[in-house]
Amino acid sequence: MATQPRPPATDSPATEASAPAAPIAAPFAGSAYRFADRNSWQRTPEGYWVKPLYEDKALGERTLLMRIEPGTVSRPHAHEGELEQIYMVEGTFQDQSGLLRPGDYACRAPGSIHSGRTDTGCVMLLIYSRKQP
Repeated sequence: MATQPRPPATDSPATEASAPAAPIAAPFAGSAYRFADRNSWQRTPEGYWVKPLYEDKALGERTLLMRIEPGTVSRPHAHEGELEQIYMVEGTFQDQSGLLRPGDYACRAPGSIHSGRTDTGCVMLLIYSRKQP
């Protein structure tokens, strides 16, 4: 089977030294693409690294990759009004309820207080959905 050309990028090229690409909004038709070589890791104020993938502020939805360095411990916090879904891509992450390994999934209720740590470092896919009244 012949290799298909890549579709046009939805975002502009970026490197870790250049301006980060904004998350993709939901397309009105067709598909939107975010290519790994055009989406740099962005450092958060808390010291994590994220790659925003998708966001719809009106619906309260966002999807991102998060990379956490080995030995990182997160303080107790909650995502008020947001359902948090976690899919482990690589490494391990432990919270008060258990240890997540690659392929594991967790879902947190809105407002659930949690903290965590990683001894190995990890990459996780995070999906946040605002709870509708």
